[in-house]
Amino acid sequence: MAVMVGRLADLYVASGTGTVMTGQATTSLGGGVHQITLAARRAINPNASLTVLDGVTTVNPANYRVAFGNGKIIFTNGYAPAGAVTVTGQFLTLSQAAQGVQWSLDVQTLLEESHTFGDAWKEQTPVMSDASITFERLYDDSYFPTTIGSYYVLALYLNVSGGSRYLCAAQCSSAGIVTGNNALIRESASFSVHGQLDYVAA
Repeated sequence: MAVMVGRLADLYVASGTGTVMTGQATTSLGGGVHQITLAARRAINPNASLTVLDGVTTVNPANYRVAFGNGKIIFTNGYAPAGAVTVTGQFLTLSQAAQGVQWSLDVQTLLEESHTFGDAWKEQTPVMSDASITFERLYDDSYFPTTIGSYYVLALYLNVSGGSRYLCAAQCSSAGIVTGNNALIRESASFSVHGQLDYVAA
């Protein structure tokens, strides 16, 4: 496997008001997964309402998960669409986060003890997944400190030229600035992933 150079990594981000899309077509990827067909409209705005239609019928949100960063609708609870799946909501346009120097992604699984009487060893059952992201950059503007609590769509590139990336929606949970009399001003932002984390290989 080829190694990757960290300096080629990058982070793209979008938040705020998006562009309305109505009846946006999707393509079935199999396994109950549908993805918005137009690549430029796959960053679904998590700050706006979203409606998924099966033909002309609105799908109950309990029957799907959303990968906001990559425009995927993942049907759950055995739901199988009978008609064309379309999406109505807003999409965002991602742009490079200026002056970035480092990002990290931490993925966890929440485990609950599931052993019963008579078991000699403890057993654990995964019940939910979670992920968090931190991003550090040279101070550029007040964008992150003034938007704490907002939802973003993030694209975390492992290799910009190759295009391998993680895509997700996330809520900004904290932002901080550090400075000194002999150092560059730096800022960091932390995010809690909202919905499904998606990976796209180069």
